[in-house]
Amino acid sequence: MSTMFLAQASGVMALSWWKALLFFFPFIGWAWLIGNKLDKDARFHHLNVTAWNSAHLIAGLIAFGAMLFLPFFLAGWLVGVAILYAPIMVYWKIRNEAVPVNQQFYLTGATIAERFESRRMKKAARNALIQFKNSKGIELAVPMKDDPEYPVHMLSEDLLGPAIDDRATRLELNVTPKGCAIARTVDSVRFRSDPINTDEALKIIDYIKGIAGLDIEDRRRRQKGQCQLIGPDGKVELTLTTAGSSSGQSLRIDFDLQNQINKPFDLLGMLPAQLEVMRALEEGHERHGTFLVGAPHGQGLTTTCYALLSRHDAYIANIKTLEREILLRLDGPDQIQFDPSNPDIDYATNLLSILRRDPDVVLTAEAKESEVAQIIAESNLDGPLIYVPQVLGSIVDQIRTWVKLVGNVREATSGLRMVSNQRLLRKLCSNCRQAYQPTPDQLRKLNLPPNKVKELYKAGGKIEIKGKIENCQICKGSGYLGQIAAFEVLDVNVEIRKILSTGDMKSAMSHARRNKMIYLQEAALSRVISGETTVEEVIRVTTTSKNSKKST
Repeated sequence: MSTMFLAQASGVMALSWWKALLFFFPFIGWAWLIGNKLDKDARFHHLNVTAWNSAHLIAGLIAFGAMLFLPFFLAGWLVGVAILYAPIMVYWKIRNEAVPVNQQFYLTGATIAERFESRRMKKAARNALIQFKNSKGIELAVPMKDDPEYPVHMLSEDLLGPAIDDRATRLELNVTPKGCAIARTVDSVRFRSDPINTDEALKIIDYIKGIAGLDIEDRRRRQKGQCQLIGPDGKVELTLTTAGSSSGQSLRIDFDLQNQINKPFDLLGMLPAQLEVMRALEEGHERHGTFLVGAPHGQGLTTTCYALLSRHDAYIANIKTLEREILLRLDGPDQIQFDPSNPDIDYATNLLSILRRDPDVVLTAEAKESEVAQIIAESNLDGPLIYVPQVLGSIVDQIRTWVKLVGNVREATSGLRMVSNQRLLRKLCSNCRQAYQPTPDQLRKLNLPPNKVKELYKAGGKIEIKGKIENCQICKGSGYLGQIAAFEVLDVNVEIRKILSTGDMKSAMSHARRNKMIYLQEAALSRVISGETTVEEVIRVTTTSKNSKKST
């Protein structure tokens, strides 16, 4: 046996140069194709790289043996080439069945009919206006019309496209066995859209979850992810939040979330007098105490907290945050995300550890536990400036809630430095707003000076084009475009702090008023006088029953 093998081997070594070249040429092309093309392609499409590489290697060994040991050179060479390239041909067939038409290729050269069909399918895909990038930033091809995902893609486009066109900042889907309720938020106002059936909604949710890299099979656990949408007007970042229960699934999509909440401090909407009060805290000797930052749900609380934090210079001040979820990365502050899965360190312990490092400015999450509030209150006016967000509708409610959490009115108020509350007002579209002259009775009811207010504005939403009345193309017919906040700011000085320590809230607020504190409604009405918003908008946001609704 060994003699025969040596004889065959010596026969190969004795081949003429052209036979040797013919022997090794198929292996050179085979190795290049697998190493430079097929291996990368299989990894990209997740086609079991290990199994395919093993198949190619085994085929190579068998092909080498066939060429080496079969008695007739040409017969052995033909058999060896067939064996060598057989797995490649199988891979080509299986791969083309697994990927969309526009990603298929033809190793043997496509026929004219196949090429024509491929071009036709690519052209059909151009009917879609939206394309996605997945969570890794890889651009995904639009499914072809014969792909089962094509109808779902178009449903997603019908859902997302109009929301983006209407300047929605959030889109919500709540699925139950009876159907799917849809709501979109535009300029902080939540509008209901036409519902869709349950099956369609679930397919849309699974499709978008898959793009964002979320677990499609897990329909209960809360998941968060991101992806990108590319449409006619450019790129839009999508932040997804999904959850589920026995009654159904929900999907929340925030559009360009970081752009929403990243606002300069000076452009939040504070009046000059309020800005002056706030800027006092930028001085090192004033940078102490507790600042309660409040707003109802959906009224810009997160944006204000980040804006307040960003006005401090991180190069000269030690700024730290302890957030339950970091929604915006700021340049300079040390932002720490609390890990609720760690059983050894709760939020209060984590916060205490941060305060022991002598920071100058701290932003906490909303204080809902007494232990957390007590740790903050213990810092008093000797510790850092601590911003504490509160989802509440008035300064009075904020202070009362704070006192209740701390458990002692003197301890709770001894470290208070400032309290603010706010509302978001929709700004009038300057392209279609309509001026009118208010009556003296209207001005009297609003406490507006008749001698100073000659005209006010109301939302239009309509403009005249060539003699026809049409929806304003700027605001899409709503009459409003963008938002501005109205603030109420309580500067807690020594006298007010002393009054608050007795629990006399009414006297404290009266004293603040004598010190020229601007009420929330006054700040909002100043935007009416300047023509930035309407009386109706001020009434909407300052009415308690309206603010009880959650929106974002």
